[in-house]
Amino acid sequence: MKLDKTRKVFRFDDICINTDLEHANILAYQILKKYPDAQVLYCISPCVNDMSDSSDPVTSQRIFPKIYNAYSDHRIFYKIDKIGIPEIPDRVISASHGLVHVDHRLLEFSAQEMSILVSCSLAKSRIFVPPFNKWNKHTEKICQEHDIELVKFEDGWLCCEYNEYNPEHNLWYLHHREIAPEHFKKWIGLL
Repeated sequence: MKLDKTRKVFRFDDICINTDLEHANILAYQILKKYPDAQVLYCISPCVNDMSDSSDPVTSQRIFPKIYNAYSDHRIFYKIDKIGIPEIPDRVISASHGLVHVDHRLLEFSAQEMSILVSCSLAKSRIFVPPFNKWNKHTEKICQEHDIELVKFEDGWLCCEYNEYNPEHNLWYLHHREIAPEHFKKWIGLL
């Protein structure tokens, strides 16, 4: 399935086995209630860190510890200890978010190709959303060669967490764990 950017598309980044799917699904169904023809995309990362030690409900749903963003060596993201694919609701489109949540620009061609192809296969998808919205010419070539749609931040995506809602804009992304359902309902105009 391809994305139809002429209608509303809401992309949920960082969906993984740490995700509180009930929470994510509430947001997805709020979108579909307001926009029944919208496309809702769950961008899946299969290899993650076990975050179950956290008592914070937001942190426990993360793919990796937040401190990893401070490290200069991207290989810290390879230190995963949990693998799986969450169950995706029928009205939601699966997408790949990479085998490991790492800036793919830092990976050589063959490593990027392995990450994209394996993660798309596991997610049963032909759509790749690069982690951190970072891609390069290798990412683009791999996706073109394998008939995978590359979702680029530069196509005009706005973030539900930082931007005011504009009903005229079609491309939105979010991290479900950062948004309470009541806040999202108000943001999207259901209240």
